[in-house]
Amino acid sequence: MDPGIRNTLFGIAAFIAVIVGLFVASVLVPRPMSDEQVRELGYYRFENPRPISDFKMVDHTGKPVGIDSFRGTWSLIFFGFTTCPDVCPTTLSVLAEATRDLDHPPQVVMVTVDPDRDTADLLRDYVPAFHPDFRGFVGSFDETVRLAEQLNVAFGKVPGELPETYLVDHTASIVVINPEARYAGFIKAPDKVQNIQRILPHL
Repeated sequence: MDPGIRNTLFGIAAFIAVIVGLFVASVLVPRPMSDEQVRELGYYRFENPRPISDFKMVDHTGKPVGIDSFRGTWSLIFFGFTTCPDVCPTTLSVLAEATRDLDHPPQVVMVTVDPDRDTADLLRDYVPAFHPDFRGFVGSFDETVRLAEQLNVAFGKVPGELPETYLVDHTASIVVINPEARYAGFIKAPDKVQNIQRILPHL
């Protein structure tokens, strides 16, 4: 083959390879979203993630947990309780659907805001029912308040219709913690599966 023709063919092949590579990259690698774009999906991320003080709780298996439980992976933290009639099961179901098919899903944790009634055994029956990898954390009331305050979460008992019964009113946002165990932002309720699926690659 004439050297000139061969060089031309090699040049065309190289050009095609570059175009195909750029196309594949544009499809497989998500472009970073701006703060405005992620806010439209409900995610409010902080320019400077905030430090979190250590805490002492146990997870749904009885294992002690603290700040190190958030290191090394992205975490989505939801404050709820096992007898919650609506918001809690809905949010956990949405998170289960949004993370189900991910190769590297974030850690999902429900911290109970009802430590008087929610034991580790109750969390063990409740939280993994939504997804086997989800975790439940329970600690003392004071420990729960200290962690919640750092993550801008408020909660409080609301008397029920029957004597000595109550519900717990609580912030429904999903807290986002980065792999350095810092408070990186929050996903505002109400949550939508499609929005969370679009948010996760841009954490």
